[in-house]
Amino acid sequence: MRQATMHALALLGISAAYFIAPLTRDPRIGRIITNIGLPWTWERQYRARLHLIDPLPQFAVDRLAPFYWPDDLADVKLDKKQQRFMQIAAQYGLARGVGVACFGPDGRSGFLGAALPDEMPPPDSAMLQGIQAIGQTSFQTYCRIVKRATEVPPLSNRELEVLHWIGRGKSNSVIAEILEISPSSVDVYVRRLFAKLDVTDRTTASVKAFALGLLVSGDYEKFVNATRAQQDEGGDPLGEKPDAS
Repeated sequence: MRQATMHALALLGISAAYFIAPLTRDPRIGRIITNIGLPWTWERQYRARLHLIDPLPQFAVDRLAPFYWPDDLADVKLDKKQQRFMQIAAQYGLARGVGVACFGPDGRSGFLGAALPDEMPPPDSAMLQGIQAIGQTSFQTYCRIVKRATEVPPLSNRELEVLHWIGRGKSNSVIAEILEISPSSVDVYVRRLFAKLDVTDRTTASVKAFALGLLVSGDYEKFVNATRAQQDEGGDPLGEKPDAS
């Protein structure tokens, strides 16, 4: 997988890159780093402490689209530690590069940082999209090869309903009123959910359900409902009215 990824990047003139997962805003969360073509000394320092001050993954989360550093970081206020990271990275061949956020199933995500040689001109939109396509394809292939041990548990329709309202922060008594069933029945469904999800509390159940694709955020649900309402009225989800002719 590493060789195939680097062969694809080499077609664009790139010989060094690094990949980290998961892609999170909190750098204290444990990350897996894959180093391709960068000095071992840099990788060792990154594992030890540099991952705590690397600003590129967070910028990828905010931007989502592929970006070119340092130019696209010109308007970003980096603190002293983040500036120090960029200085250290430059010493090991990462003075210039393209960063992309990569996404896979079940909430899996990662970051690809591809180093650009000094003699290479700034990337155009075609090259940015090419690096993004390579990173995304590589990560999704990786997700297929390295599957998570946790499989999505089979849940009944009623269990899914209860889980939905747990994700909305509703208590068992309120869920009982919404579903018009007894509180004791809700208690039974909650215990079953905990057992199937292998959790012991409601918060962890919600987090795991989101990761497994069993729940969506309330904001996304509002967006879907608003879009459906516009479509039902004959409008366009982008706000454009249909042609009266």
